[in-house]
Amino acid sequence: MKTDSLSLAAEKVGEILGAEMELYEGFWQVIKKRTIKAHKSFDMCVSWSLELSVSFKPSTHNQLAINKAEVFLLPEELASFTGALIQHPIHFPSSFSQRLSTERGMHCIRLASKEPPEDFAKRLTEALCVLS
Repeated sequence: MKTDSLSLAAEKVGEILGAEMELYEGFWQVIKKRTIKAHKSFDMCVSWSLELSVSFKPSTHNQLAINKAEVFLLPEELASFTGALIQHPIHFPSSFSQRLSTERGMHCIRLASKEPPEDFAKRLTEALCVLS
């Protein structure tokens, strides 16, 4: 990809994710926080700030990129999030991988693919919207 098309792709992905992408060591990336509120009782509310990290790097193939995301989820969010990813109208590319780990009592799902970065961002954003 040429630099101009990379900048345009980064701008589109930033619009989809609702954040500005930054170029860092050859990767376009964004780190966002999402706030989770849970009512433990009538007068007690607990809030968490969970990180979402998304990056992409151009590959040698036309219009494709190596995309990565790291999303922290509460245990009760995992099924909804993965279900939304699976049911999205943009199908997974053949070079898609997903790893799940548990860290600090939460699930951390790491996604990676080789596809247009806009497709990756759309699928991810719509899966996150299911959680809101």
